[in-house]
This record gives sequence, C-alpha cells and structure tokens, in this order.
Amino acid sequence: MLAAAALLTGVFAAPAGAEEPDPAPTSTAPTSTAPSTPEAPSSSTEPTPTAPSSTEASKPAVAKAERAQVAVSLAFDKASYGTDEDVTFTVKLTNVGGTRAAGITLWQMISDPTDLDVPYDGWGKLRDNPGVTLEPEETFELKVSGKVRDVEKKTAVVRGVLFDESGASASREFSFSVPVTRVDGRAVGTVYGDKNGNGSFEAGEQLAGLKLTLRYVHGSNTYTATSGPDGKFGFDLPAGEYYLGGDVVDGWLFPFRTVRIGPDTEDMLVRGAPPLNGALKASMAFTQDSYQVGELVHITVTLSNSGPIPLTGIVASCNRIGDGYILQGTGPGWGDLVWSRGVTIAAGETRTFDVTDTVPEAAFHRGFVAASCDFGYPEVDIENHADARDQAWVPGDKAIVEGAIGAFDNQGQLTKGVAGVKVVLVSDQHCPVVGERTTDEKGHFEFLDVAPGPEYQLYFLPPKGWKIKYENPTGISVYGPPENHSLWRFEAEEGDAPLPTVPVNPADCSAAPPTSTTGAAGGSGGGQSGGGGLASTGVDALGLGALALAALALGGGLVFSARRRRNAA
Repeated sequence: MLAAAALLTGVFAAPAGAEEPDPAPTSTAPTSTAPSTPEAPSSSTEPTPTAPSSTEASKPAVAKAERAQVAVSLAFDKASYGTDEDVTFTVKLTNVGGTRAAGITLWQMISDPTDLDVPYDGWGKLRDNPGVTLEPEETFELKVSGKVRDVEKKTAVVRGVLFDESGASASREFSFSVPVTRVDGRAVGTVYGDKNGNGSFEAGEQLAGLKLTLRYVHGSNTYTATSGPDGKFGFDLPAGEYYLGGDVVDGWLFPFRTVRIGPDTEDMLVRGAPPLNGALKASMAFTQDSYQVGELVHITVTLSNSGPIPLTGIVASCNRIGDGYILQGTGPGWGDLVWSRGVTIAAGETRTFDVTDTVPEAAFHRGFVAASCDFGYPEVDIENHADARDQAWVPGDKAIVEGAIGAFDNQGQLTKGVAGVKVVLVSDQHCPVVGERTTDEKGHFEFLDVAPGPEYQLYFLPPKGWKIKYENPTGISVYGPPENHSLWRFEAEEGDAPLPTVPVNPADCSAAPPTSTTGAAGGSGGGQSGGGGLASTGVDALGLGALALAALALGGGLVFSARRRRNAA
C-alpha cells in the first residue's frame, strides 16, 4: 500500500505572462565578461573590451536587485481520494534565494475541470496581502483542504504560482496531482405536490413524469431523473454533495437545499410547494431610530397570508446585493426565518417575529444600517417573493463629495473641464439643500463634511452654452470615511437645456443658503460660502446647519428626528 503522506514532485512550467525568477547565485565568483547591450554581437566569441571613456568610468555600477526565489513542494495526506472526500495536503514554501522573500502570496489556477476547489480562506496567510515573509533558507508550511471539481475525472490537481510584495513572480508555476477514485452513490425517493400546503406527503399528491435535477456543489456536473407513475425516482451518480431544487417544474416550486449522496443514502421525500400567487405580504421595522456599531438591534418582521391554504416553510433571504451595511439575516437571532428552517403562516393569518442582529461596522460609513429581505420558499421563484426593507441611522461619520464636470476620454480622463457650473447638493431630509459649489476652470467641485445616510442628489446649473449630457439632477451614494472617497465624473456637452428647479430650504432651517461664487483661477473649485471663510476650510455652511451642527454639539451623537421611510412590500 502506498504511504499516506506521499510526497509528489512538482511539474514546473513558466507561467504565461510572468517573468521567471533569476537562477540561484553560485558560490563561485563569476567570470568577467563584457556587459550585455542591445548592440552586443551574436558571435559566441567574447568581444575585445575597450577602454571606457572618462565619463563612463566615473559612473557607479548599478547592481541589479536580486529577485525572491521560493521553491514549492506539496504532500497529499493520502495516496488517492474518493469523489466524496476532502482532498487534504500540506504545502511547503522554502526561500532558496539569497535575498528576503517579502509578502509572498499564492495565486491558484482554476480553469481545468481537474483543478482542486480550495475555498478562498483555505489558503490562510497566502491568500492576500501582507502574505508571508521568508528569510533565506526559511520555510513555511500550511495545511490545506479542497474538493474535487469534476466527479467524473480520475485526477485532482493543485496548480499555481507565487508572487512577492512587488507583484513579481517568486516561483515558477507549480502543479501537483493525486488520483481520484469514483465512489458510487445512489439516491431514491418520492416527489410530491403539496396541494393543501401542510408540508406533508399525503395520498394522491405524488407527481408522475416530473424531471428532477441534482447539481454537483463544487463543480458543473449535473444529473437528472424522471419520476414514475407513483412519484418514485432514482439517481445513480458519483457520491458527493449536490444541490436539489431551486426550480419551478410543472408549476410546482421546489425549495433549494443541499443533499449529500452516498452509497446508502436514505429514501428522499422531495416536496413541491404551490405558488405564492401574491398571498404573502411582508414588512419590517427597526424598534429604534438610531444605533451605534456593535449594538444589538431588534426588528419586527410581520408576515401575512391572504390565501386559502397555509404557507409552510417560509424563510427570509436578506442582503442579496452583499453590501456590508445590510444585515445578513442568517444569525441565530433570526430564529426559524433562516433559510435552513422555515415558518408556517396559516390561511388568513398574520404573524409577527422579533428578530435580532448586530450593527456591522460598515453601517457607520454608510450612515445607516438596513434590513433588506425577501420572503418565500428557499431560493425558488424569487421574483414573486414578498419584499420588505427598513433602515435606522448610524450617525457620526463624515464624507467627501468630489467631482468633475466636462468632457472625458475613453479611459475616464478629463479632457476639458467646464468652469462656472453651479453644483447644489440636495438631501431627502427636512432641510434639503446641503450646500452649493461652483466649478473652477478644471470643472472641479468638492463638498466636505457631508453626513452619510440621507439620499443625495446633485443639481447642475451650467453656464449658457453648456448642458449636462445625462440625468440632471443625478442621484449619488455618499459613504465615509473621507479618505476613501471617489471622484464623480459628469459629462457635459455644448448646447443649452432647461435648468432643473432646485429645492429651497424651509424657513425653519438653521442656516441660510450659502452664496456660491466661482473659485479663483487655479483654485480647488470649492467655491465660497458667504463671508465667513468656511469655504477655505472645506466646511459647508448649510451642511453644518442642516445635518452636522447637532453632531458637533453632541460630540457626534447625531440623532435624526425625521422618521426613516419604510418600503414594505
């Protein structure tokens, strides 16, 4: 029997588009030869050196920096693996060069079906900066686990290349392989249509002639089976993890789930749920207007069923866009609403659920924490789920709104700025006008100390002979912190167009609208605000009055008095 810790030799090839590392230096002194130049002769005979000019002799020799050189070896824990097993191995890096190898990271190649599926976190310190630093002759070892990507193949391969902190390759391309043995799996069961919505299989609910599909979790293998007259089905396929459901078949909704198929898998009962048909309605509401990062939030979720049958197995799917300030809806505080469980809403019933979660750090930079979810059967017929959303303020951060107006090339570089454009920053709050700026000769403008959270729009009032090419006003998203802001680009073109009507602040707002004038030539384009000198510091007079004075007075504890808007389905 082969040894469990079989050390396999790497197959090396220079990576495409990557430089090969310099060969390791030898201990012997190099033979003196003439320096290589573009005009060097192709003859193998060494050219006769000529005496350098006095100018050339005075130039100090510039030594070429030695590149990092790291050798890669890999030992699989077993001589071979089954299709349903984790492929485990130890990767070892050794600095074989004479210089420090700093910031070493690993790029795994995953393009061929045989390439092993290693999760991003599976590469530990090697996955991203700052990486691993090795002194000459120093080694680094890491235990790694991955999944077979194609259960029909007989080999699994780990391929990749190392890079150092400069982005240069620190190794040649490496490739290590291990045999994979197919383990036969068998899945049988009954598929039924839950006509009365109670979540249980009853006589007469079996579905004949219905096509079911199993999709391999870690690759692209798919397998299908069709049920017989009694609703029975059977799959013969390699053992492993598979996705089942997520499909609407013959009008039935099959909730998405993961199943593990082995040689002796228990009989499966596959439920098709009736369509929602608009019977499910949802709303969500935070119990407070504002929070701080790390604080526990309570959200009241209300679900109602106006249909004639129970809705069984309803779950919440939240934050589909993946933004950090939106709650995930997957923690223990969401109870039976998490996708692996499900709740039942009886016919004509309305139920409320108190769910809890924690305010993420990203909510501070966005200015609010949001709960944005859809409710229905897990990952099927999503477009007909019941949507609900709410948000609460997370005050205290500041942001910069900076932009340029003019003509841009295909790379987004400004080719001609438009001076004299009045730019008005408007929020959706009670005092909407946050501030005004006028672009300089480069078309540049900037608002400082803007409070993230509200919805903002920029209104543009260009001088005669110019118009904004696209939407005017234009909505923008404002995020903190100030040092992470991006430059907004707005295209303008010659011509005239009707100017938008800019909102006006109500009389009870705490500051008068700033007076906007064109910035001086060569200036920042920040504009001027009245005579108080605020523009020179970047502080926006109206922004402070409407949104930020309270924050300064309370030490950053701004609480917005306006109740947030709810968008319940």
